[in-house]
Amino acid sequence: MTGLRLNPNLLKVPLYIGGKSIDAVKEEFGLGEVIKMASNESPNGPSPMALEAVQRALKDAHRYPGIGERDLRRKLAERFGEGFTEDNFVTGNGGTDILRMITQAFLFEGGNTVMCSATFPMYHILTTTYGGQNRQVSYTADYCHDLPAMLAQIDNETRIVFLCSPNNPTGTIITQSQLDDFIAKVPGHIPVVLDESYNRYVEAEDYADSLDYIRAGKNIIVVRSFSKTAGLANLRVGYLAATADLADYVRHAQLPFHTSDIVLAAAMASMDDDEFHEYNRKTILAGRAFLRDSLRGLGLTCLDSHMNSVLLIDPPIPPAELEGALLRRGVIVRHTAGFGIPNGVRITVATPEENAIFIARLEIVLREKLGIPEGTSVESKLKLMERV
Repeated sequence: MTGLRLNPNLLKVPLYIGGKSIDAVKEEFGLGEVIKMASNESPNGPSPMALEAVQRALKDAHRYPGIGERDLRRKLAERFGEGFTEDNFVTGNGGTDILRMITQAFLFEGGNTVMCSATFPMYHILTTTYGGQNRQVSYTADYCHDLPAMLAQIDNETRIVFLCSPNNPTGTIITQSQLDDFIAKVPGHIPVVLDESYNRYVEAEDYADSLDYIRAGKNIIVVRSFSKTAGLANLRVGYLAATADLADYVRHAQLPFHTSDIVLAAAMASMDDDEFHEYNRKTILAGRAFLRDSLRGLGLTCLDSHMNSVLLIDPPIPPAELEGALLRRGVIVRHTAGFGIPNGVRITVATPEENAIFIARLEIVLREKLGIPEGTSVESKLKLMERV
């Protein structure tokens, strides 16, 4: 690249590294069977109604996208109910594309963004891409957003505040009272982006209802996607909800033909498949409880999660080593150093059978690495190690 004039901001952008694919792990380690529990995907595949819609739409694959984007926005407005029209929504090529549009729309000529230090890394990656300053605020002792500390970082140069609830990778949430207090103190000219990609997995009654802020005309941008309960991660479709004026402004950053009518048809069909969504949700809730209880039954520490994964904290062997050992045994999990938590391993809920296989192989790895003989429980060994 000799002689080229390069973008200094782009040179500073860390690459986002996704979880390893099943095929890549099979090839690398010569394995016949691999379980992927690293990327927060649906364990049950896509909605059958979405697959049928894809097949019907394929006949027009030679045409550029038409009115599918508008139709999806209209359908979203119907689902969101009173106070929403198609003009309140912007669609994108997955939730990350939505985040890209928002950052491009508000971060220019310097400025900063405020976020938790342990959260989805695309917030700080996009901030760097557009030449902004990252203000990453440490999380609380219980791995939650430290909202008072985030407020203290906001100044006249703040362009966006990023919140993620449930937060990836911790699974923690922001409650209604916490959000009410926070929004009341954020200057009105600063947009607050609330990433709710995992909202369908929340059971807590005090989980914040963000949509009322939009109905009230606040500068709140809610980001969601069809990657999780709809099982459409590979088709890439996400959206934002905001006031009509705010949505119209962000739409200026939308690329033409950003996704296909085939994808949009799948998303719309999945919205009608309530049975699949409920089946997927119940799978996640049951699997999440199983993983949490099983990990704690082994004497390990994990957070109470509200999303479709569980975060293992401070494993008795280094997280990167644990990730590698499980990888060689055909289970892909995610060391969370790239998410701001170097002492964590994120485990995505899989099928009941895969969850059980993971726990069994994890126990084998722990016994091997810690020298725990048969007849001695892993839990008792870890308790003994704590006392030494």
